[in-house]
Amino acid sequence: MNLNVVNRLATHVTNFMDSKRATVPIIETLPQKPEIEITGTKNAFERVAPEEMGIPSALIREYIEKIVADKSLNMHNIMILRGNKVIFECSFGGQDITVPKMTFSACKSITSIAIGMLIDEGKLSLSDRAADIFEDRIGVIDKLRTSDITVRDLLTMQTGIVFNEAESFASTNWIKSFFSSASNAKPGAEFSYNSLNTYILSAIVYKKSGKHLTEYLKERLFEPLGIADIAWEKCPMGIEKGGWGLYIRPEDMAKIGVLALNGGVWNGKRLISKEYLDDAVTAHAKVPLDAGAFNYGYQIWVGRDTDTFLFNGMLGQNVLCFKNNGLIIVSNAGNGELFQQSNYYDITLSTFGGFFTEKIPQDKIEQMKLARLKKTLVFGGGRTRLENKAKVFAALENLFYGTFDADDADAASFGLMPAILQVSQNNYTNGTNSIRFSLDRQACAVNISFEEKDRTHIFRAGLVCGEKTELSFHGEKFTVCAFARYAQDEDMRPVLIVRIDFIETPCSRIMKFFFEDNGMVCVATEDPGAEFVAKSANDILGEVLDNKFVALIASKLDGDYFLYKFEKIMTPHIHFVRKAVVSGD
Repeated sequence: MNLNVVNRLATHVTNFMDSKRATVPIIETLPQKPEIEITGTKNAFERVAPEEMGIPSALIREYIEKIVADKSLNMHNIMILRGNKVIFECSFGGQDITVPKMTFSACKSITSIAIGMLIDEGKLSLSDRAADIFEDRIGVIDKLRTSDITVRDLLTMQTGIVFNEAESFASTNWIKSFFSSASNAKPGAEFSYNSLNTYILSAIVYKKSGKHLTEYLKERLFEPLGIADIAWEKCPMGIEKGGWGLYIRPEDMAKIGVLALNGGVWNGKRLISKEYLDDAVTAHAKVPLDAGAFNYGYQIWVGRDTDTFLFNGMLGQNVLCFKNNGLIIVSNAGNGELFQQSNYYDITLSTFGGFFTEKIPQDKIEQMKLARLKKTLVFGGGRTRLENKAKVFAALENLFYGTFDADDADAASFGLMPAILQVSQNNYTNGTNSIRFSLDRQACAVNISFEEKDRTHIFRAGLVCGEKTELSFHGEKFTVCAFARYAQDEDMRPVLIVRIDFIETPCSRIMKFFFEDNGMVCVATEDPGAEFVAKSANDILGEVLDNKFVALIASKLDGDYFLYKFEKIMTPHIHFVRKAVVSGD
């Protein structure tokens, strides 16, 4: 790790952990999340009953029940396909399976397809040296140092380069930083997962084709498959990130899974060579066992002991393809996994890994059970009315009078956007001023005005079902679905619980408002929770602590102090005082 980058990252971590002031980005960037013009799903898959494709509805019902029972999975969406047909799909909570989703690293597999197409066109080979491709962008010494890194090494995560996604926040020239980086292994020697390898593959697509990754794939992949309404975040130099940052519908990710499972053929037309795809879904790098049950191909995970391959993104974004029976399971979640460590894989592989016939008799009773189960998965469990409505309305109206002004030093770092999303988007809150509530009896919802230092977010949280709103954070627009519930704690204090799902992402903000005579206390958490963010922060901290030149900064992050400060950021308790509304205001 570059010493200058270490210092900047260490300083950034200490700033982020300071709950009494707003975090300032290391490098100010334009909004990361592109705006997506929604036109609707194109070339949608046919929907059929599971038995039409040989899968018992009872098996799917039992599978979903297992997923629901494991709360650690925090599942958002599931779509199951076989034979190019959707046999089941569902969303959980306030999620919406028709919305383009943040894929994190699952999009690496799409970048691999672009590389395969370049190879098919004769513009690239697996043995081409990356330093030669970018010789006009890097110095002579850096070219000599990295001269053995090939396209194959980039695809298999075996470059040994240290410059990674965390360090990219401190650089405006990722290509230069990559080739000037230190290394921890010889090229081709060992697997070391690094999203900047995929970024370099994206840059290669631009270098070799003259088109950016999205533009290159548009006529070759996206348009033939009917994939629309996508957006890919870019680096400071305008190149798609390649290894993360893609927003795409789950159904469109399923199309790419179908293409790969069919050896590169879509509706009878070959889009990419079978030779490349066969190679891509073959293991070329052995992955440590603690990462999960998969080894690594060309930016695609390959089942170690199962006949499967996987597009995988952190926090539970997956396209799992079964080569032996043609099943594809697409899932989105908001859990704390980096790779494939959750129970999702054991449950899914054991349920769908066997042999299935082409068609079985319809089971109407089980189909009805599955349909009923699906209804219970969403916010409100399919309810159409609020229980004890008059009592709840009266209680809320009694609580909501006035404005609640933040009266807490920690409000300087508290915002509506979940902390993990702030970090991943380099988009930090400037702190919170006040919150106002009002009851919408007709809509059976709570209207919330959440005033941050530089913007007021106005949204509605449904008391029966989720309510969607678009919120803007420094130019980045996110669709959210909010749900509210009135309760009382063990001390009989009135509590309003508000959950806000940022449904294009794996992230959610949960706020519990404990009302008192003269104000309230907001206890905020998020999904994925503190455990995941703590591990990610510790990974950065570990690199800092290993560097003897930054001992002074590192000492500020060490031990109990770090954990204490981290908890204050991830689970803030913010006190608000009630300011009565003056008549005529």
